[in-house]
Amino acid sequence: MKRYFAIAALLMIGAYFSNKLLAQNNLEERLSKIESNLEKKSPAWDKIVKNLNPGGYIQLGYDWADDKTSTFKITRAMLNFSGNLYSGKYGSIDYKFNTSFAGTPKILDLFVAYMPIKEIGIKIGQFKSPITYENEGISPTALEFVNYANSVQRLARMGGDICDLASTAGRDIGIEFLGSAFHRDGYSVLSYELAIFNGYKINTTDNNKSKDVVGKIMINPIKELNLSTSFQRGEGAYPNFDPVTQSFIPQTTDKYVVMWRYSAGAYYKPNWGFLRGEFIGGKTGELKSAGAYLAGGVWVAKNLMAVARADYFNADTQSSGIYEMDYTAGFRWEPHKNLDLRLNYTYKNLTGGFRDKSSIYTQLTVKF
Repeated sequence: MKRYFAIAALLMIGAYFSNKLLAQNNLEERLSKIESNLEKKSPAWDKIVKNLNPGGYIQLGYDWADDKTSTFKITRAMLNFSGNLYSGKYGSIDYKFNTSFAGTPKILDLFVAYMPIKEIGIKIGQFKSPITYENEGISPTALEFVNYANSVQRLARMGGDICDLASTAGRDIGIEFLGSAFHRDGYSVLSYELAIFNGYKINTTDNNKSKDVVGKIMINPIKELNLSTSFQRGEGAYPNFDPVTQSFIPQTTDKYVVMWRYSAGAYYKPNWGFLRGEFIGGKTGELKSAGAYLAGGVWVAKNLMAVARADYFNADTQSSGIYEMDYTAGFRWEPHKNLDLRLNYTYKNLTGGFRDKSSIYTQLTVKF
């Protein structure tokens, strides 16, 4: 009897371990199949990731001024997707989707661009208006300073705009024709952009039947030097800007105000640093405005650039006698390709009885 119990026990143990071994083999087979399927799908997944091309950055800052103000702030928090949807014998189709999460979340850029040839293409959606260097050509991560030039912000709808359309962030909704010609090694001698926009705020429909027309021509006599001129014409019920009080007075009639903007500049970018200067003028109804800036920077070490800028803006060149002159000096340090630290000191000289102001701006950029 004991012999039968022993044999039964051995059979049970053998069956147990054989089942274990079989289960392990089945698990290994399943894992092998999953790994094989992932390897088969990886080219398709790589293509999806390549077309999405996710990225973004955050910019954190601290501002101090001698008027007893100081604050930490989240300047920008951006998430974007961009890529190539098609590239072949019929040209190329690219897209961009860019969102901001600092403050109220909103879409900044959302467009599709089709370039059948380099000489002519079309862009449709919401994107930056092609006026001035800093509004369209220099992103916040590429800008050498903490803040954009005051003259550009006030006349290119980037912030504090005298048309009271600051929330546009220099962007608009519309259609653009663009292209380049006389191609050289790594650059084109001539490039152009001509756009028709709503002329209103972003992420919303137009509030009138009029449209803005914006144009830009750039010439590169050599790769390091760019010469540019741009213009903008629009109509709208813009409020009257009072340069004395720096405030807006609503229109009392429904009559549209004609708005003109124009700029001309040069941008030189050799290996040792950069030089950039630009004039921007405008007429909003009967209000004539003008601004200009001259900026430069020198690499004083491998990842450290010293920068300086003089920035002039006059909201009313005809009567008020009030203008603003900003002098900025500082550094830009890039310890890593995804890290950028900027430190600026700005002395703001104001006429018309306003008090001069000293400010310190710091900004940390983290890219991902």
